[in-house]
Amino acid sequence: MTPPPEGRISICTPDQDVGMLHIRAAEHLETYGQSPQHKQILKSANALGNIQHSLNPELRPLLKQWARDLSLQTARQIAKQISNHTAQQQIIDSVGQIVRKWAVEGLSPFPIPLGPIDDDLTLVNLNPTDGVTQECMDSTPHRLLIGAMAIILYCDHTVPLVSICDIYLNLTEKAMLAPETNIRLVWAAATLENRLQVGLCWCLKEPCTCVTQKTVDTLTFIKNPQTQIYCSERVRARDPALVMKQFEIGSTSFARQKACILYPALMEGELGHIRAYCATHGEFMARVEFKAHGTLEIPAEINFIHPLESRENWVQTGPQYEFGDKITTLAVGSVTGIVHGFVIQPNRNLLVLVWFNEMDRYQQLSPDHIKPDKGSNRRDQMGSQGDVKHAYRAALSQPTRQGEYKCGKCDWHTPDK
Repeated sequence: MTPPPEGRISICTPDQDVGMLHIRAAEHLETYGQSPQHKQILKSANALGNIQHSLNPELRPLLKQWARDLSLQTARQIAKQISNHTAQQQIIDSVGQIVRKWAVEGLSPFPIPLGPIDDDLTLVNLNPTDGVTQECMDSTPHRLLIGAMAIILYCDHTVPLVSICDIYLNLTEKAMLAPETNIRLVWAAATLENRLQVGLCWCLKEPCTCVTQKTVDTLTFIKNPQTQIYCSERVRARDPALVMKQFEIGSTSFARQKACILYPALMEGELGHIRAYCATHGEFMARVEFKAHGTLEIPAEINFIHPLESRENWVQTGPQYEFGDKITTLAVGSVTGIVHGFVIQPNRNLLVLVWFNEMDRYQQLSPDHIKPDKGSNRRDQMGSQGDVKHAYRAALSQPTRQGEYKCGKCDWHTPDK
């Protein structure tokens, strides 16, 4: 492999390796977003009415006559079944059938121009200050989301809120997770669901003491994509010049766990060289050349590919092993890793610097404690480019170590940090 440019290898501690952008995004959502402690939505016996009142200026410009017709049809069905003491699941299923039929056969409300998520965390930003909008095109998932939001705005506020929450989540859960769904529309749907869940509180205490485990789980399910989307919008707004400065053409980077989810043939720590940049689905991507896999498109973000940055006492060459070699430890419970160079000790001996995985990260080992790994090449596991978009969504949902608050797309080092 081509030697990395001088000054591009580092031994990062886990704390140094945590990106700051997602942490700031999460804190912003905690402070200004919807949560059981959020005070901007009044809690009362008429919680649904309060939610509808807050939604009116945000949603009404999007909802035309089709929304009133759909809402009237579902409202009649809900009222009829409640009066007949129909089981909750039957109500959910029957309303779902009406909306899904409309999503396939009804008049299209799309395209809808959506602006970036603003700092006030409004549902939809129809009039962005910078004038930049993104066309949300017609699709079944998009119709399900906008149809479900229309039902909430026009629903009779005397309908039990728990029933409305179940109906809404049944319509939107899969659509929000679909890879092709516009993330700004997902943001609107997730934020509305959050407001509905918060409205279930009846104790009016801070913090809430009446919340059920189901509500806690739903809020967690909603909050994660909210934070990821908010951060993704900030990532998209990055200055390309600063991104290209961090991920320089010709520099060496290594694959992180999220990149290995995109391309299963990759091994964590595997070294590659950045050859070019491109944009895919609005994301800034780096084209990284790997010796065993060719050139792959990977998001230019720290949690996918990590630039190597040099520091004192690091050298690229050493005894027995070469830069980029795959090795296995000799200890019981052997672990496979990638050689990222050598570290000069005070006694002038060299230890092998090995990246293992997200949990063990870097370790400095004596050459006597490791051996070359002769495992088979995993190129046959390489997914097609068509699979990458679906794997990308899977990468976003991967758990992090306890105490960390970040996602796959958001573990980003801003240049000033």
